[in-house]
Amino acid sequence: MSTRLSIQVGSECIIRSLGQDKKIARRLAQMGILPGSRLKVIRLAPFGKTLELSTDQGQYFALRDDEANVLDCEMVAMPLSNKAVKIDQYYRIRSLIGGKTFQQKMEQQGIIPGVIIQIRGLNKPPILIELFQEKKSLALGLGEAEKIIIEEIDDSQR
Repeated sequence: MSTRLSIQVGSECIIRSLGQDKKIARRLAQMGILPGSRLKVIRLAPFGKTLELSTDQGQYFALRDDEANVLDCEMVAMPLSNKAVKIDQYYRIRSLIGGKTFQQKMEQQGIIPGVIIQIRGLNKPPILIELFQEKKSLALGLGEAEKIIIEEIDDSQR
């Protein structure tokens, strides 16, 4: 699936192309952002026009929103609140990006990295999920869903 970089904290993608704008593509290439690289959104500026990204080589840098939007990316991981999340699809929880209290609360509910979930409903809020192994249904608020990073899995990975 090819898409533009999802501008949400925790989103991760593999760059397919640097886009059609030659000037922006050249600037990105000079910064070491090349097709095949992994990008992860670390933080957004308060008004959302600048984002902090990291690459798989350990570099951190800032990009303007318009520069990030020209990138053609394949999503690898995204927050549970992402618009690309589909009902009835299976996902693996990749990480939790909240603090200690949030992590403990999620652990008590069985939401930990590595667990497979199925999306049952996307009424914002709540987001309804089912823990695949336990057949346990949970309702999550939007704030919780933004801190749960998931990756799509296929049938062979369940």
